[in-house]
Parts: sequence; C-alpha cells; structure tokens
Amino acid sequence: MAPHLNTSSSERSAKSLESSQAKTYKSPQHKLVRFFEKSRNQWKSKYRDAKMVMKRLQNRIRFLEKSKARDQHRIRELKSALKDMKIQVCVIKKELSDFKEKCSTETADSGKALAVFRHPIPYHMYSMGHVMLFVSLVLSAATSLRAASQVMTLIMSMFGLPLVAPSWFTGRMWLLRLGYYKLTRPKEFGDDWVWIADHTVQVGAEKCFVIVGVRLSALPASGRPLTHEDVEPLALFPVTSSTGEVVYQQLKETIAKTGVPRQIVADQGSDLRCGIETFCQRHPETCYVYDIKHKTAAVLKHDLEGDEHWQAFTRLATQTKQHVQQTALAFLAPPNQRTQARYMNLESLGGWG
Repeated sequence: MAPHLNTSSSERSAKSLESSQAKTYKSPQHKLVRFFEKSRNQWKSKYRDAKMVMKRLQNRIRFLEKSKARDQHRIRELKSALKDMKIQVCVIKKELSDFKEKCSTETADSGKALAVFRHPIPYHMYSMGHVMLFVSLVLSAATSLRAASQVMTLIMSMFGLPLVAPSWFTGRMWLLRLGYYKLTRPKEFGDDWVWIADHTVQVGAEKCFVIVGVRLSALPASGRPLTHEDVEPLALFPVTSSTGEVVYQQLKETIAKTGVPRQIVADQGSDLRCGIETFCQRHPETCYVYDIKHKTAAVLKHDLEGDEHWQAFTRLATQTKQHVQQTALAFLAPPNQRTQARYMNLESLGGWG
C-alpha cells in the first residue's frame, strides 16, 4: 500500500508542477508562497464558517420541527376547548333567557316590595319598610346608628330608589320605642324562668339594674351560646344608689311579670348578693347561680393580681405597644389593658384569649 500511495502522491505533485510550469508568474517565489498560503487559509476559514452556519441551520430545523409538533398538538387542544366553550355559551344563553323571563315575571313582585317603602305610616314621615330595614341593620348586622343611616342612603342611591333615608337620630327613636314595647309587653308566666341580673352604668352618677330572662324550655340547642334574641327584657330600674334591700324590692316587683323564677344568675357584688340571697330565703324554689364569667374573672384576679411575673409582663406589654404602634411591627402590638373589668375580657390579658 505504501508504494502505491507514494506513487499517487508523486503523480499529483507532478501534475501540479506541470500546471505551475505551464503558468508563469512574474513575482518572486517567496511572495508567491505567501500569497498561495494566505489564499488557502481564507478558503479554509470560509469553509469552517459555512460548516458552522450549516450546523446551526440543521439545529434550527430540528427545533422548528419539534415546535411545529407542539403547536399542532396545542391547536388540537384549543379546538377541543373551543368546542366545549361553544357548548357552554349555548347553555349560558339559555340560562340568560330563562333569567330574563324570571325577571320579567318578578318585576311586579318587586314593585309590590317597593310599595312597602312608598307608603308612610300614618302621622309619620317614613314607611314601615324604612323602620324594618333600619332596625334590621342595627340588630342583625351589628352596625351603629350612624352607619345604618349611611348604609340605607347607599342602598337607595345604588338601586335608584326615589326614597329618603332616615337620620340616625330618627332610627334611635325607633329603637327606643321598640325596646320600650319589648320591656313593657306582657310576659309569659312559668316556673322555669331564669333571670340574669346586673347593674350597668355608662355616664353620670345614675346606673340601671337590668333583668333579662330566658325560659329553660326555650334554651338554644346545645353548642350555641345565648344571644340577645334569645332573652327577654323583664325589668329596668334606674337608681343612684343600690343596697341589698333595694335589690330585693326590685326582684320582688319583677315577680308580677313572670312569676317566681327557677334561677337567678348574677355576680357577687355586695348589694346583688345580699338582695338575691334575701329573695332566695323568701322563695326556696329559686336558686342563686354565680355567673361563670364573673367567677372566672375572680379566679384569674386572685391568681394574677399579686403575681410579680404577671405584673412585669403587663408592664412590658404596655411599653411594647407604645414602642411599636407607629412602626412596621404595629401588627405585633398587644391589646390595650382595660382599666375596669380587666379580667372579664381575656383578650385584654396580654392576648390570653
């Protein structure tokens, strides 16, 4: 093999020599060598560049083929989704048509409902609808009087009703009349009444002795606490001073409304305890039950009031609130420490609740 290769190489060299001899160059040989070498290098560089471009194009072709396959698959999915959406559009159009028919049939009913707002109560400016909506907002939605008035104004404007919303002062008069009616209306007599009694004071020297009641036969289902709707207001006695004898006379007077109760639930304030114990001595069928919330507060106060660690904790909690309430850590601020009935509210005990 080697002689043959050498022979072929020699033949090529001879042919090249002959061709070079056939063409004559005027330039010196060393210049010709540099020229041909430079030309050869340029052709090699062009070949490499062309090879790189061809490789990139081949890669691009493979990528486009894969992308085309993905796009075709996506197109098939979108066509299927479009078909489903067309079906949903048909269903929605049918539902919309049914809804329009329903609205057209209910227009007359809505007109009747608005009639409740259009006809005022005799000798009054507002209708029964105004009264019912305002009272419902305060009692059911737990809104303030001013907020209830503003909500009614918003409702009237949003629905384009040509009606005027009452002021909060008018709504307060409605609530007072409703409360007076509930307080003075006849109560059911029974031997299963439970009275819940306590003193309440807001502003001034006068306070009120309040008695609300609930019948054992009407207690809510297990697992649900008592609400304001479950109890019945029985008595309201404004007083400037209260003693055991005064409380006893107030309890005695309430018997005329419901009969002798089965239980009386209250805290152990000195005047309340004295009056209720006197009442229970005169009426043995009645038992005195210590209010569990006041009892729990008394236990907490007994355990924590003299505790140095607790005092230090509450002091640090107050300082922490003052330091972080105007910073980005305001959400970590502990609740305000109540000045009165602190142990009645677990949330005021540094977040114990």
